[in-house]
Amino acid sequence: MTISKSTQTTILLTNLLDRFKPVANGGYTLSGELTEREMDALKFALNQLSAGEASPEASITDDTASKTEHLPSLPESNSEETSDFSHRENEQTGLEEQVAPSVLPSTDQKDNQHVDYTALNTSIFDLPLGHSNSRVCLDFGTAMSKATLVHEDEHDDEIEDIEVITLGIPGDQEEISENMLISSVFIDDEGYVWFGKAAVEMSRIQTGIEQRQRIDNIKRYLSEEGLGERVPKLFNPTNTELSFEDMVLAYLAYFTWTMNEAIFPMGYNRNISRRYAMPCLDRFKHTYVSERLKLLLGQAQVLADTFATQFNDGIHLDNLVNAIKQVRELPNEYLFVKENVTEPLGVAGSLISWRDNVNSLVMVVDVGAGTSDFSLYRVKYDQKKQQSIALEVKGASRGITEAGNYLDKLLQGMILKQANINYENPLYANTVGALSLSLREYKESLFKDGFVNATLFNGEVIEVSLDEFLSLPQVAAFSTSLKECMQNILNEIDPSFVKGAPMGVLAIALTGGGAELPMVRELAQGQIQAHGTTLKLVQTDSFPKWLELDYPHLEQEYSRIAVSLGGARKRILFASGPATVTCDPVGEYSLEMY
Repeated sequence: MTISKSTQTTILLTNLLDRFKPVANGGYTLSGELTEREMDALKFALNQLSAGEASPEASITDDTASKTEHLPSLPESNSEETSDFSHRENEQTGLEEQVAPSVLPSTDQKDNQHVDYTALNTSIFDLPLGHSNSRVCLDFGTAMSKATLVHEDEHDDEIEDIEVITLGIPGDQEEISENMLISSVFIDDEGYVWFGKAAVEMSRIQTGIEQRQRIDNIKRYLSEEGLGERVPKLFNPTNTELSFEDMVLAYLAYFTWTMNEAIFPMGYNRNISRRYAMPCLDRFKHTYVSERLKLLLGQAQVLADTFATQFNDGIHLDNLVNAIKQVRELPNEYLFVKENVTEPLGVAGSLISWRDNVNSLVMVVDVGAGTSDFSLYRVKYDQKKQQSIALEVKGASRGITEAGNYLDKLLQGMILKQANINYENPLYANTVGALSLSLREYKESLFKDGFVNATLFNGEVIEVSLDEFLSLPQVAAFSTSLKECMQNILNEIDPSFVKGAPMGVLAIALTGGGAELPMVRELAQGQIQAHGTTLKLVQTDSFPKWLELDYPHLEQEYSRIAVSLGGARKRILFASGPATVTCDPVGEYSLEMY
């Protein structure tokens, strides 16, 4: 299955056009440099336009409209370069002999197309258990997913090697991030399912009048009790019925596949032990979501093996649903999926080395796209054990739903209001659909540049300034919610933790994709009072010293990978067993900080 040069060019030029920003006096400006692939695309487009006079059928538009060609990795590569990520040893994986390629339909078969189903690959159950001194922590994120592998020395488990897994390379999105994977799914008009960066690109070049949407915030269906709901036509243009749980499972399979591909050259098997990150939820919801996610991650491994050669080329929805039905009939014995780790606990595990002599009261604030999670730790140095440990304070972990997605919706509402487009406007659905595809990028530009120019479906350009946005009452309410959550935690814990805070300081560790937002940074400024005691607020190092010494290359993305990094380290809980429900206020946990 090969994508045409014309379609590659269309995708690259679409992305290039997205980078142009309108200026006030007319015209456009482009920040940054053109990549080699973008320059090649421009040259190819020029040649095609020149040749088009003599050969009209060479049109890029006509070529792009063909849905028999689907998106693989854009850069051309030889067989030697791709062998690490597309071809495994038969005796280790069993993929080559069990996976049959799917047959792509032609466009005239859309209503009655034949699909060859891929044989389910269950070879994962035949592999011996992985080594106990190696594990991965998977952080399934609302916007971006991350994973980290930690390996301890066989003779001294205090010596550890940390590898943030380069998910972006097999996912063909390393120009965005080598270490993070876009959490998006898109179903095209021909019924092919795309993941990650390919989902974003295919949604932007999708033909047709109706503006359909990607499933961008797929993780939220786990915590909002929407797993069993049917995926509507807004996301699924086919007649194949599927639930949001099917889509969550499909994305987790893609996530798992990129992990497998990235760690295989390092010598690790597909059944490596794995933990998984969880947001802070109440007791009942935490138990339900944790058990459900654990099962889905096990099933995802089977699907990752089944479609190992197809993820970057699109998988037909009928083929995918058929495999999902089969995998749900398998015994639920996925011994390689271990315990869950709450997101603040993962962050806490990344803050210090076990060798550090630390004495502080630390509040972790992890602001992601879907939730903002808080947790409080009393960190101290144990002279007997000659290592740092931490006590998770009883009743001090909780999460709120005000996070990055909340700001996305506010920005969308502000843009629509300035454009005077409401439900009664005939272009409302088209405008919202098109706007939602770029909303996250618009928000990032707004906070980075101080303004954003949003291009609507009808071509109108709406400018929003950061000052205007921050002045919205709803944005102020978001800031207030963060501060109130922080204040409530301190008010409700045992007063001894506040009164005994070393040097009268509350250290604030800010992580997650929203760590740099102004209202989040304000949480680490000034003072706070609780139980008649005033604490000075001090932000911890944005990049921990111990990581700066041994892993300086992780600095740029630390705030986003902190959860998976800390969650993969060996000793999560000291004396109280492995990490389970750390958000449930049932007691105090001694946490080993390595």
